[in-house]
Amino acid sequence: MPSNATVDPAALSAYADELTPEAEHYGLQLDPCPISDDDHWDDKIALLTTHPVPVVSFTFGLPPRGIITTLHEHSTQALITVTTPDEAVAATEHGADGLIIQGPAAGGHSATFDPTRTPQPEDLPTLVCRVRKVSPLPVIAAGGIDDAEAVRAALDAGAIAVAVGTLLLRTDEAGTSAIHRAALADPALDDTTITHAFTGRPARALTNDFITQHHATASHAYPAVHHLTRPLRQAATQASDAHRVHL
Repeated sequence: MPSNATVDPAALSAYADELTPEAEHYGLQLDPCPISDDDHWDDKIALLTTHPVPVVSFTFGLPPRGIITTLHEHSTQALITVTTPDEAVAATEHGADGLIIQGPAAGGHSATFDPTRTPQPEDLPTLVCRVRKVSPLPVIAAGGIDDAEAVRAALDAGAIAVAVGTLLLRTDEAGTSAIHRAALADPALDDTTITHAFTGRPARALTNDFITQHHATASHAYPAVHHLTRPLRQAATQASDAHRVHL
């Protein structure tokens, strides 16, 4: 889903100033002007109507109701990712065909509808049970699924299936960068943090120096922060600097 977050130009500029030493290390000058984009949203919807698929999933909020109607007209079911029972109720009332329940242990961006909210710790099966109490829709459980026991616990809680992501990042098919692959196996990077320091939206990442130094002062402005830090992250990737990359 495209972001509708309001960007505070002064806060973004202050964050850019804070990151200046990081950028100068790589000979970069960060642009503090807010950049926003919808990630080709309209083009994607148009493609889905000309080349329909059985299922489409949405994250970061609710799509316009008319888009779900259009997908249904093309025999496509719509899944919406939720992180709380309240979001599940909203997605159900909005016309979703099913829910993807993302637990707070998930790696990468949180699908929370509120980009300023940091997901609080909760056992995934417990979250599945709570969502099942407020929505009759079928659910897929995701977030922290790392072994057969976790799969069974999610299914026993009422999920019809599970989804995994982080578990596959070191597979040949994943396309994960070399620096990310190495970091996932680095014993010095054995902790994770939910941070908005790299993109302006909460995401669980391997805790590195960038997070430690900038998490507390980063602006909640996605995708503006994502575009701000992108040149720095790209340069760090090229330099194999795991402490300046979003892992």
